Formats: sequence, structure tokens, C-alpha cells
Amino acid sequence: MEKAIRNKQSRGYNQSFKSGSIDPIIIAPSLAEQGLKPTDTVFIRTSLTAANAFKGGVAAYLKALMEYFKDGNIVMASYTFDKGPVMYLAENPLFDPDKTVDRLNLISEFFRRQPNVKRSIHPTHSLVAWGKDAEWLVADHHKSDFCYGPDSPFARLYELDAKELSVGVYPTSVSYHYAEQFIPENAPGYHDLKAPIMCRIIINGEEKLLPFKETDSFARYLAHYKVLKGTDAQPKKHLFDGKLDFYTLNLNKQLATMKDLIAREVYWHTEPSRIKNILFKNVIKPLIILAFFDKRDNTLYPVKRTQS
Repeated sequence: MEKAIRNKQSRGYNQSFKSGSIDPIIIAPSLAEQGLKPTDTVFIRTSLTAANAFKGGVAAYLKALMEYFKDGNIVMASYTFDKGPVMYLAENPLFDPDKTVDRLNLISEFFRRQPNVKRSIHPTHSLVAWGKDAEWLVADHHKSDFCYGPDSPFARLYELDAKELSVGVYPTSVSYHYAEQFIPENAPGYHDLKAPIMCRIIINGEEKLLPFKETDSFARYLAHYKVLKGTDAQPKKHLFDGKLDFYTLNLNKQLATMKDLIAREVYWHTEPSRIKNILFKNVIKPLIILAFFDKRDNTLYPVKRTQS
């Protein structure tokens, strides 16, 4: 376990920062210096140790962000799965936008519980938003059968020319996954689960069944972000108080660069073993689907019938 943690830390994950060592008053001028404006829409990712590096901890950190972007929008992920999305949905969970917790990030879960924060309706990839366009940003997520579809909050981030801010975490941008829908079949990073999964969700207080396509890939790929170096797809690194790293980028510029790479058949994933991936797709995948789902009319229904 310690070796795995050290390995992730060497790549920029799970960093440790001294608690209460930075005055949150520096957040506003630091963001302004890097071109982020109070009217911007910003997708934010933050680690718990990074937020606690500010005096006053998570609450003070979020307060400073909300004061700065008071005329814009703050958006965060509020993902519900604690394993691969397909295996999570195999348990037939009930998604309630008011009650289902974010299982991947404590900061975004704390943010979700703040006044006037709105949440999109999606069984695995919901987003939470606060600000002038919050309701519009999250309103129609459940109308897209794909989490990154045209009615999704993800697509609306690009409509609003959103920026991305990563604080104390390795900047694995939302565009890395959003752009995967443009990757051709059998290219590295392509997600091959085509049949939607029937999911239980709460809409306006009523439980409904709706089909959603998931992004799981029955293959193994390794990140190869070096192809993004020196382009608009590479996040720019800065420091709060000379000690806490944060990264910024423009999502539309990043996406345009990634689409150009795809057109040139340059991908930010590599395939370590073609043979293993053929095995995953043609043997492991059918066995998992058979064991955990009933397939009817090209839709997957979880075998496990109830879970609240």
C-alpha cells in the first residue's frame, strides 16, 4: 500500500500540504493574476489536504472561491461510484440527487451541501453547480443517455467557455474523458460498452427507470499525457504562496487541441498489451455482463433487483 501511495505521489497525486499554512485572502489575487475572472464559469478539482492548507480549512477555502466567482459559476464533479461504473450499477443503486453522496471527493461533497448548490441527475457522473447559471447547467443531464451528451452539464461547460482549476491534485482534466466520445472505435482510450444500463433514479420525488450509457472500457490503457506537452491541452502550473500548486486551463482550447490530435491519430493513452485487451473485450466482458445483468432489447438490467 505504501509503495502504491508513493508511486501516485511521484506522479502528482495524494500530495501532502501543511494544514493552515496559507491565508485564503491570497486566493482572489492569485486567480486574477492567472487570468481567471469573477464572471468566469470554472470547473474545480481540489484535494482535502490542499483545501486544509488554508487557514480555516475547507469552509474558508470554499468561501473564498465563492466570493471571488460571485458573478460566475463554480462547478464540481459529484460522482457516486466507488468502483468501476458498470460494477457499481450492477448493484442496482437508487440515485437520489438530494441524498446520494459523492464517493470520490470530500471537497465536492462538502460543496454539494452548501446553500443554493444544484445537482444534475445522473446515476454515476452527476455534477454540482453554484452561481448565476447553476440551474441551467445541471437541468437536463438525465435527458442524455450518455453522461457527456449534448444536454449534459459537461457540454454546457464548453458552451460557457469554462476554465478549469485544479488545486493540489494532478490535473487530469475533464476534457481527457469528454474528448473520448470523439475517439474512433478500437483506438486507445475508446470505451466499448455500447448497451445502456437501466438505472433507478429520483426525479421530482418519484423513482423512475431510465437507460444510461456508461463509459467503462473493458480494456487496459495507460495515460500518455506527454503528447499534450507544449500545447493548449497542457494545464499551466502556478503556486499559492509559493508552496501549494494549482493548475489552470481553458476547456475549449484544450478540447480543440485534443480533437486535432485525434484527427492525426495521436492519442493520450497507450495500449500495454493488445492480446490482453482482446481477452478483456471478447471473454471477460461477456462473462461479467452475463453474471450481473439481464440483456433485453439491447439494454442491460441489473440482476440484483433492489438496493436503496
